[in-house]
Amino acid sequence: MSVEFLVKLRDGALMIAGACNEQLQKMVPSDAKYTEEDFEKLFWEDREGAKGPFQRTSKKANNNSEIFQGLQAILKNYGGFCCISSYKYWFDQGNMDIIDRRRK
Repeated sequence: MSVEFLVKLRDGALMIAGACNEQLQKMVPSDAKYTEEDFEKLFWEDREGAKGPFQRTSKKANNNSEIFQGLQAILKNYGGFCCISSYKYWFDQGNMDIIDRRRK
């Protein structure tokens, strides 16, 4: 293999990676005022379900905090299910006051 070939291959891979990053940035929820670190501040209770372990939090457990309301609003905008960073979030059986999550 020639050096020229490897340089072109590297440059092409960097272009592809850049295009992927641009597309991923466009897919981030525009209403995402909070980060995964913020959602870690919520009170999460470990649970066991048919698909394995998950965590649950609720409006009551968090005193309807601003962070809980933010996560609740994001889920409402995405039909009750969305992925944020390393977690999948959803309303528990359609109840908007109870939110479950599981690692991807």
